[in-house]
Amino acid sequence: MPHGSEIGCDLCIIGAGAAGIALALELDGSGIDVVLLESGGFEYDDATQALYEGRSVGHHAASLVDARLRYFGGSTNHWGGFCHPLDHQDFIERPWVPDSGWPIARADLDPFYARAQPILELQDYDYSVRRWKKSLPPIFTGKMFEGRLMPEIFQLSPPTNMGELYRSALVSSANVRLFLWSNLREIVPDGTATTVERLDVACLSGNGFSILPRKVVLATGGIENPRILLASNTVAPAGLGNGHDIVGRYYMDHPSHEAATLLLNQPSQIARRPAMQPIFPQAALRPEVEDAERVQRFLTTLHVGQELFAEPEGYMAVRDIFKAFGRLEWPDDLSERLEIFLGDIDDAVSYGYQRYFADAEALGLRVHTEVGPHPQSRIMLGDSVDALGMPTVIRDWELGELDRRTIRRGLEIVGEEAGRAGLGRLRIHDWVMQPDFEVPGSGSWHHMGTTRMHADPGKGVVDAHCRVHGMSNLYIAGSSVFPTSGMANPTLTIVALAIRLADHLKAS
Repeated sequence: MPHGSEIGCDLCIIGAGAAGIALALELDGSGIDVVLLESGGFEYDDATQALYEGRSVGHHAASLVDARLRYFGGSTNHWGGFCHPLDHQDFIERPWVPDSGWPIARADLDPFYARAQPILELQDYDYSVRRWKKSLPPIFTGKMFEGRLMPEIFQLSPPTNMGELYRSALVSSANVRLFLWSNLREIVPDGTATTVERLDVACLSGNGFSILPRKVVLATGGIENPRILLASNTVAPAGLGNGHDIVGRYYMDHPSHEAATLLLNQPSQIARRPAMQPIFPQAALRPEVEDAERVQRFLTTLHVGQELFAEPEGYMAVRDIFKAFGRLEWPDDLSERLEIFLGDIDDAVSYGYQRYFADAEALGLRVHTEVGPHPQSRIMLGDSVDALGMPTVIRDWELGELDRRTIRRGLEIVGEEAGRAGLGRLRIHDWVMQPDFEVPGSGSWHHMGTTRMHADPGKGVVDAHCRVHGMSNLYIAGSSVFPTSGMANPTLTIVALAIRLADHLKAS
């Protein structure tokens, strides 16, 4: 783009990750003139990725530059594929969870969840135990789950790399124009800060240009969305949409770590998952138990082996080959993966034997729980700037006592139910028993809540249609609009909300 150029459009989508690509796909062929603005190119680039550099305080987590990807496809370039819709209880107000409740219900999202399934290459929109009973390990249909526990079914996306899968459709679109290597520096509103007039875009090559849109959707993720709003302070000194000091607050992630070991009374294959299944079942508390215990959403695996993700490289290579064959696909990197497998064959075979054939003496429990929306957990602007002159980010992630009690009490209930069923006894790891523990590890890289959805402008940044309160033409897509995190991975909900927003934009 020549320096100083101006590009007009009906709609500009900022960010080509899960939300931005899903939104663009839904608008493809609509007749709406769409500009899709992406910071990176089609491949990873060190200089572009470095624009994510920042500082973290509070609860430890993965570095800001490592926990997301800044090129076409966004973080779908490295996600795990775990998909589950948010549940009814995620959307309702729970008196013991401050600031809980959405301005929409699960029923409002159901049709959009169904439409999101094929985009993420998932099977039918049915997450019931009845639908997947034949694919469940016996433990999930036995006595341990007849009381306070229930199975939660997660469908497994391949995982879909949305940048690769949908690149051709968007590049060849008649009404979607894709701009790569284009970084939004500021959203410039009119003098009253109620309507976006211009988007200032900068390139690392030195040139800059402007977008003149009728409407704008900010879809750059749970950390960059508030960063851009806060940095867009030429007219509104506190940042756009931040009249009530909410932008950047209520940051959430899912704590995830090995937390306990279930020592079985006798070696068993009771928790062994059948090979090549498109689901991953986990253990959750029944809603009435959460209510009675006054805890948040609790989720844990019951997996063979002590470390769920400690898979040898050779095993992962051959596993991915068989997954591709199961989808009737021929892997592009077949020879490379076979070479990895042969170079690690001893560990791969040993792990595979333990995973699929040996009787397990113990099961590992990896927790993946909801954290509450705490206003003190937040994204702020730092004093330093990046290569484009944008202020860098400070992330302050804080856990509360309810977050810790949910993890501890949830594990205790799992142990009590295992004992009642005569399966064995639970050994909770030492870190869980510390009074003010931090969850080890780096979080789940699920950045949520920082531009939360609420009907009251004093309590949220966007309304039920994801429009920024007080602004006529600025919308936000992605997990930053989640008022609460739930216990499910966010990608399916991100895509469902993007489809819902597309319908709204087409009708408005």
